Amino acid sequence: MIFGDDPQSRAVIDIAARLFAAFGHDGTSLQGIAEAAGQSLAWVQQRFGDKHDLYLVVIEHAGRAERAVVEDALSSLPAAGPEEFAAVMYGLSERYLEFCLANPHIPALWIHRWLGDAADIPDLEGSHSVPLINTTRDALRSAADAGLIDDQVDMGLMVRTLIWSVYGFLHGETTAEADRSVSADPRARRRLLAHHRQLLDRMLRLPGA
Repeated sequence: MIFGDDPQSRAVIDIAARLFAAFGHDGTSLQGIAEAAGQSLAWVQQRFGDKHDLYLVVIEHAGRAERAVVEDALSSLPAAGPEEFAAVMYGLSERYLEFCLANPHIPALWIHRWLGDAADIPDLEGSHSVPLINTTRDALRSAADAGLIDDQVDMGLMVRTLIWSVYGFLHGETTAEADRSVSADPRARRRLLAHHRQLLDRMLRLPGA
């Protein structure tokens, strides 16, 4: 069930998402979420259940938002030719980066998962991130089958490479200056997008590569 139709619930979900992103599921308490949201623990429990249940709601909301961006970016496929497909991929790269810059808690949630957070909640990736990766992978495979791009590329790893680079850009080593955040540095953003474009051009042999 998706919660969040009323302002109080949306506020709890937003605060929970940011606390889970900052401290992980395992490092966040339901009491702390309730206090940060200005609600009683009893109200949060009545509305969402326990911390496990609220975490699943947060992941579901994050997954829906991420899916909407990717599916919209791919909505013009199949492409009429290689130039049109290249434009779709460049657009997807840029829109996904902008989405993550605007919602840095979403990459942070998944990075915590990679580090073993919420290990007692199995297969979140299989329910949320993997299907979205597979959707993009299948779009690349269809373009390869149509002769628009190189068919000798591991399309699944191609998609994951783009994701890893965005996550690392936001939460690991970056091209930003040491005293500036990534989101505040347009030069760093332009460099990453140029790198993505070069990666797509050369790996997929897009027009102009």
